[in-house]
Order: sequence, then structure tokens, then C-alpha cells
Amino acid sequence: MLFKNASVYRLTKPFEPSAEALLLMLEKNAFVPCSGLRASSFGWVPPIKDIEDAPLGHEVAGSILLCARREDKVIPPSALNEAIAERVERIESMEGRKLRAKERLNIKDDALAELLPRALARSKQIMGYIHPANNLLVIDTANASEAELFINCLRDSVGTLAVVPPQVKAKPTDVFSAWLMHRKLPEHFSLTDQCDLVDPEDGASVTCRKQDLDTQEIRNHLEAGKMCTKLGIRFYGDLRVTVDKDIIMRQLNLESSDDDAEDEDNPIARMDAAFVNMTLEFGRFLPALFTALGGETLAIGEVANPAPFTDRAPLPDSGE
Repeated sequence: MLFKNASVYRLTKPFEPSAEALLLMLEKNAFVPCSGLRASSFGWVPPIKDIEDAPLGHEVAGSILLCARREDKVIPPSALNEAIAERVERIESMEGRKLRAKERLNIKDDALAELLPRALARSKQIMGYIHPANNLLVIDTANASEAELFINCLRDSVGTLAVVPPQVKAKPTDVFSAWLMHRKLPEHFSLTDQCDLVDPEDGASVTCRKQDLDTQEIRNHLEAGKMCTKLGIRFYGDLRVTVDKDIIMRQLNLESSDDDAEDEDNPIARMDAAFVNMTLEFGRFLPALFTALGGETLAIGEVANPAPFTDRAPLPDSGE
């Protein structure tokens, strides 16, 4: 699957820029590598690699794929502390007095300014896609700060962007706990082999991995007051994912995925195959998950009638 994680957001206002207009808007926030005293950088890079002058976005079937790059200069704490200690010792020896706290902070700033130009840069790419017709933004990260960086960069690029996490009626921990306790899951859903249980009173926790969840041991923890805060589920026996209490998804794996295009030498064809395959699966899974969690509520300013997931494949007939 193209994404390994998914932080999902609803656009509360229609996304107005066309794909062509968006590509131009992204240019002002194109990625610029860290240099000199610049400690970090975040900006857009082409989602399709190995193509000269590739655009900063890629549209397929109504979805627009974006890719951001984050770069941070890495200064080992030991190196910084050593530089500060040397400066403090030298100044205190020369002036015969102890430095004040404010003076030590100034020395820390000076040491950082000296070390930053020589520090190594660490980079990471974060992908995401917008489906304007469905008022949907999905970001390939389970890290809240990374998702916020992505959203803020996109907001700065387009001028305005109103988004909220999924607003569901039921509390995910209650729903997950009930699934574990009674083994009555919605149609097309089943449990995998992992969950996290936490006692809301004292914080005691149990982490289960590669374990049969249909056991009395699991139910004993639930009966003792623990709640399920993270649960591994399978959708249609095909998509495996771990969903937490904030509806953040990890360990995405589409077992029947066929992302390889026939033309293996064409990077655009390969990307199209992977992207379409993923968006179609999300188009089936997300509405089913939100329905299982009681359905979505309307946030302030949200579009009253968000478009249906028009890009999803129809669910098989249950025979009812």
C-alpha cells in the first residue's frame, strides 16, 4: 500500500482550487534545503521521483497526491553540552566569577550558531492526498506534529484550509471494547491479533501483539475496567490496519494489493496504480469505519451534505 499510516481529516469548507491552480500555489512553499543557520525546513517536493521537472502534485481520478519533505539539522546533545561547557569554563576562568543563567542562555545560542552550519541534516518525506469531492484529506503519518506541519504548509500555500479530524458520534474506545467483549463486529469487519488496553483510573496498560483476542484473558481485563485504546482490524479480509482512540491508523497493509503497473519502467504508471488502488480502498473502508463508530456529526462550518465517496468500489451484496 502506498501509505503506511493515515491521519484523516474532513475539509469543513469546499476545496476551491483546481488541480492546475493548486500546482501553482504549491510553488511558493517548495522545499528549500537547510543551509547556514537554518535549523529546519519543510516544503513541497514532487510525489513522483525519477522524472525531471516533475510537478509538485499528481492528480488521478479526482484525488490530488502531494509530498512534503522535512529536513532538520541534527546536533548531538553531547556535542552541544561540550561546547557550552568549554565556553562557560573559559569565561569564568578569565573573569573569576560564576556566570548568571541569562549569560549561560546566550552562550547556548552562540554554541548553536557555531555548530549548526556543520551539523548533518536528517530528512523525511510525508505524503498526503486531497479528495475535494469528498471533503477529505489523508496524510501518511501517525505523528500529530507532522500532520500539523503538513496542514499548515498546505494552508499557507492555498491561503485558507479548514479541516477537522473525523467527528464521530460514538466514542471509539467504547466501540472497540464492545467488539472485544462480545465479538459482534459490523459486516465485513473482523479482528486481527493485536490491541492495547488501558485502565482509565490508574493508567495500568496491557499490550497484546500476535495474540488470539477471543480469549477469556482479554475479557477479564475488560471486565476489570480496562478500555481498548488501539485495535487491529481486518476489512473484507483484505485490508489490515490498527486504529487508535483518535481514529489514527497505523500498519496499513492491503494483502491483495497489486500496485505494480504492467510498464515497470514508467514511474507515472507505477504511481498511478498504487495511488488509485489505495484511494479506492480508503473509499470503501473509511465510510464503513465511520458508520461503525456511530456515523459522522457536523462540525461548525462543515458542508452540510458532504459528497459521497464516489470513487469507491461498491460493497458486495450481503444477500439480505
